[in-house]
Order: sequence, then structure tokens, then C-alpha cells
Amino acid sequence: MAGSVAMLLVGSVLHFISKGVLIRNLVVCKHGIYAVVRHPFYLSNYLVDMSFCLMSGSLLLAVTYPFLFFWSYGPTMRKEERELFLLHGDALLDAFFSIPQVFPDSGTLKAWREILGGFSLRRISKRELARIARFWAVEFLFLLFHDLREEGLGEFFSPVNYDGIAFAAACFLLSLTSLSLARLQGRKGEAGSQERGIHLG
Repeated sequence: MAGSVAMLLVGSVLHFISKGVLIRNLVVCKHGIYAVVRHPFYLSNYLVDMSFCLMSGSLLLAVTYPFLFFWSYGPTMRKEERELFLLHGDALLDAFFSIPQVFPDSGTLKAWREILGGFSLRRISKRELARIARFWAVEFLFLLFHDLREEGLGEFFSPVNYDGIAFAAACFLLSLTSLSLARLQGRKGEAGSQERGIHLG
């Protein structure tokens, strides 16, 4: 379980950083996290999804998910890159040849020290914060499920069963936070708070 939580933490942080560096459709992002991989959002999604696979306790799901990931996201990544090539042409070629698509290699790992290059909190919308809160609500729901499976429903209501109560409370509060942030974002709208459209990944 600790490995799953650590993976979710890394995935959430990368998701947050990727959004803060991204300037959609206006320039080709090749700095910060985008100097490590072309599609950091998909890398963060992979880590988040794998954390859920591990937390589910299903070995079959954990082993097959990497194949399902590329089967599911591969066409979308190729489509996005075709659209970016139409917008930016030759500006993308250097990135295509020097920056790996989803997983960093030994040549780009050195750029980890500069992954915050170009980061701005102004690019983080409430929708993104709501999404991250939702990730963690699901993780705590898994933790609650495992606690109930190990200790039973009767033990959950015991005043000394602090973990189950804490997991349930965290799941509830994170779900409420996610809904509240999504509602606030819906009222405000994305216009004016976020540039539309550009990433190399």
C-alpha cells in the first residue's frame, strides 16, 4: 500500500507541475517538465492509474495495465502530435528526436532538476485541483475498503479503530472539496483564466 500511495503522490505532483508549465497552443513547450517527456500529463495519468491498480490488490490488473494504457492513450497522443505539427511544423522536430514520449530516458533524466522551469500558479485552474482531490478521494476509499476487509464492519464502529474513521473522513472531505472546486470553476468558466490549447504533451 505504501508503494501505491507514493506512486499517487508522484503522479499528482507531476500533474500539478505539468499544468503550471503548459501554455496551450501558443508555443511549443520544451522547458521544465516538458524537457523530460513530451507528454507529462500522460505520465502522471499512468502513475495515478497504476497506483489504483496496485491498491486494488489485483495482480492481473497491475500486469496488464501498461498494455491497456498504450492501447487507450496511444491514438490520442498521436492525434495531438499531428495537430501540433500542423500548428508548429519544424519547431516540433527537435523535441520529437530528443525528448521521449511518455517515460524519461537516461538522457532526459538530468532535466528533473529544472522541471519547474516556466511554472506559474496562475495556470492552475480549480478544475485541476478538483481532479487531484478526486484522485486522493479514490485512494482513501481503497484504504477504507482494505481496512474494512481486514477488521470487519463491526470493528469500524469501534472507538479505537482510528484508521477506518480517518480514511472515511478523508474520503468524504476530499470528495466534497473536489465537488466544490468543480462547481466554482463551472461558475467562473475557463475563459480568461487559462490559455486554450498548447502542449507538446
